[in-house]
Amino acid sequence: MKTFYYLILFAFLILISGSCNEGNKKEDNSGSYLANAPVIAQKSIHKGEELVTADLSLLDKKDISNIPLSILLSSFDIIPLENSDEALTAPDGKIHVSENYMGIYSFRANAYKLYDKKGNYISTLSTPGQGPDEYYVGLVDGYIDEKQGLVYLLSFRASKLMIFDFEGKPQKHIPLAYLTHKARFIIDKEKETLLIMALPFADTPSVIWLQDFQGNVLQEIPAGQFTIIPSDYCNEVWESLNTDQTDFSIFYAVQKQDSLYHYDIKTNQLIPKFTIDFKNDFIEHFYIELPNHYLTWWYTQHSWGTVMPRFPKIIIEKESLKGLYVDFRFDMLGYIPGPNWISFSRGYFTAIMDPDDLKEQLEKALLKSDRLDPDVVKRMKDLNDNIGEDDNNIVFIGKLKTD
Repeated sequence: MKTFYYLILFAFLILISGSCNEGNKKEDNSGSYLANAPVIAQKSIHKGEELVTADLSLLDKKDISNIPLSILLSSFDIIPLENSDEALTAPDGKIHVSENYMGIYSFRANAYKLYDKKGNYISTLSTPGQGPDEYYVGLVDGYIDEKQGLVYLLSFRASKLMIFDFEGKPQKHIPLAYLTHKARFIIDKEKETLLIMALPFADTPSVIWLQDFQGNVLQEIPAGQFTIIPSDYCNEVWESLNTDQTDFSIFYAVQKQDSLYHYDIKTNQLIPKFTIDFKNDFIEHFYIELPNHYLTWWYTQHSWGTVMPRFPKIIIEKESLKGLYVDFRFDMLGYIPGPNWISFSRGYFTAIMDPDDLKEQLEKALLKSDRLDPDVVKRMKDLNDNIGEDDNNIVFIGKLKTD
């Protein structure tokens, strides 16, 4: 039986890189996984800018290809978190990554905690509450600034951007120009500007705005057509920041034609770059922009439990416009499925997993170890032997390929 709070055991770290070449079911070679896929999108010119429109009727929803996660990554690290009481978190965590640190916010653990890249606990920065340095309901975004030694956190509903040093000591807040709901942010410390992408409720005059650190608006995009009526927290703001562009989209909980946009800060414009022609077959979804692909994530069912469903995904290569329904496999660990929820944000792949679930997947894959590369088998055995069912969670981090 899984426990939520973990016993103090011992810390273990494994850093691995590489991939394997297991060939079962529909796993494809990493260099040609889309070679035989159909072209499912076309390019057009919209107001002088290129727009990609996908037609998913060209794909069979039941035809899902298992593809290696390593095709998107230039590195892959496995980081078991420290097992001390103060370091404990939960596998529902959202992970923010810098070169040498990671911050993990967990709704179930009721805290935002900072660790180094070896999994060592550093500090707890904030917890839920009504205090000036506590967050309302939950946290929706965060950023680790190693150069300044600061962590920026944005609450579920916020009138300020909270700031902490690495020891967890609160710093002076940055006031927000407007009350924000489930917003995302980009901070420029040198220019002292803050870009906010907000869920446009009726009381939010702008969907995007650039402000200074005193809360003065420098430029903005009025909420207009993006306004969500009635105001409903089932909707979301999505941004990936995996390229040199500021991408932006809104996850709508109702049927509505939408797009992934680039925000041009110089001209203060939202430019549509990718969309899907749903025809009469709308499915809730959100968009993720990768360096060389567009990824659409279906949201086919709502879950109020502790386990997120494993939603189907569609990947489209930007250059060829070929696409497939896909499920990613951790080929560096014997093609295990990994956790149901994974993230691609600010140039990193991240995920977090309960050690009991990870051991179960590893042990199942090791039963077919004769089909795996010997080096991969060794990594799997070493990892499986050195984590316990009641250990703290395991974090996966990888840098996204940019070429």
